[in-house]
Amino acid sequence: MTEEGGHCGSKPKPIAIGVAPLGTISIGIVPMGVICIGIVPMGVVSIGVVAMGVINAAVVGMGLIAVGVNTMGVITAGPMSMGLIQIRSTTNPRYLAYPSEAEAEEQAKKLGCSGTHRMGDSYWMPCNEHPQ
Repeated sequence: MTEEGGHCGSKPKPIAIGVAPLGTISIGIVPMGVICIGIVPMGVVSIGVVAMGVINAAVVGMGLIAVGVNTMGVITAGPMSMGLIQIRSTTNPRYLAYPSEAEAEEQAKKLGCSGTHRMGDSYWMPCNEHPQ
């Protein structure tokens, strides 16, 4: 049974604060709503550690427009952006990471070095060694 104002099955509140708040403006651990600020926000505008939404700013953002460290979406801006349109935080191609080894190898040839190296679990960087 769900009480009025509870989490599951309740209607969104105009402003919700808590562990899993559901509202127009949500602040919490797992906020869901139109404007969300928290650890795992999901909504139209999301700001947090792992943001998923139309517009988000986060460490790991996924959505239509994403700004953050590891961003994935249609328009992305960040050091490791992956998307249709990418805006990375550096202009030096030696410091860019790529989602595939083939892309990193191609960049290595352009830079005049050989090989690639892994950056984390999902990315590749040009040249055999990381830049100092």
